[in-house]
Amino acid sequence: MTTMRCVHVAGIGQVETTDRPRPAPGPGQALIALTYAGICGSDTHAAAGEHPLLPAPYFPGHEATGRVAELGPGVTGWQIGQRVILKPNVNCQDCVNCRAGRTNACQALAWIGCDSSGRWPGAMAEFFIAPAGNLFAVPEAVDDKTAALVECLSTPVHAVRLAGGIGGQGVVVIGGGTIGLFTVIAARRAGAARIVVTDFDAEKLARAARHGADGAVNAADADATAQARAALGGPADIVFDCVANRGSTGQAFDLLRHAGKVMVVGVAPGAFEVPMQYVQDWEMTIQGCANYTAEDIDAAIAIASVGGVPTGEVVSRVFKLDDAKAAFAEAAEFTSGKVLVQP
Repeated sequence: MTTMRCVHVAGIGQVETTDRPRPAPGPGQALIALTYAGICGSDTHAAAGEHPLLPAPYFPGHEATGRVAELGPGVTGWQIGQRVILKPNVNCQDCVNCRAGRTNACQALAWIGCDSSGRWPGAMAEFFIAPAGNLFAVPEAVDDKTAALVECLSTPVHAVRLAGGIGGQGVVVIGGGTIGLFTVIAARRAGAARIVVTDFDAEKLARAARHGADGAVNAADADATAQARAALGGPADIVFDCVANRGSTGQAFDLLRHAGKVMVVGVAPGAFEVPMQYVQDWEMTIQGCANYTAEDIDAAIAIASVGGVPTGEVVSRVFKLDDAKAAFAEAAEFTSGKVLVQP
């Protein structure tokens, strides 16, 4: 096989499946045969021209699981056919942040599947290339669909870890989509005392309540803030903003206690005003939460290994690679679930 099928976001609103040469792994790399790749909100936003940091054209696919198909020179420790999960953020290993263990904040961070330069084409293809160090073994207890969700789970795991001292705290999660739901799961496992979720979608709220939220509040209600505070038993110690727009930021500050923390998990569409007077006067912390480290991937795999991922309620539909355009449309319209593609 010299060519393969792959998904290409050729321009705004132009999602296509095309042929391109099958890649060969270089030194320190592996060729992976795709099993499943997830469509992320960042993918649908980029395809719509709404992602501030990812312009088209690009080859998508950063939430992926597959099997080792070929090993490049110098790669050891992996077997052909072994199931793996992709960690798509590629760090330099040498900058000040990498040396401090904050590889997710690498000064030269690159992304498999989120790269308009074409250096790292994505995993939404029959085969994809990855550094061998960016692969994680899939435990026997984890099925392939769940494995495809590990990357997505790792972002909330990282955000919860970055919040620090979450045990016994009152937490609000703004946004009940996949990232919001996984934030609830991660916060509950980290020992949060009470968790309240806000969203406009009743189905997302009900799902969050089934998987660890103590309260679920419709953000459209005129008294949503009062409802959330009542369900929490007072103002929040920590708010995880999984939406990151002007409205969600305003809600975060309405819900937060003095000296509380806003963890920005969602990707903001651009610049907007934040109430800096309260940041100063109330000694607030606003903390960005960007992707994850290997430690977070390991923690997410551990959650998946004990059945902590409600895969059946998260994966809404599976499409073939050749139906990528329809898959992207589905993911953009129905944001409560996760759409997967497979060869």
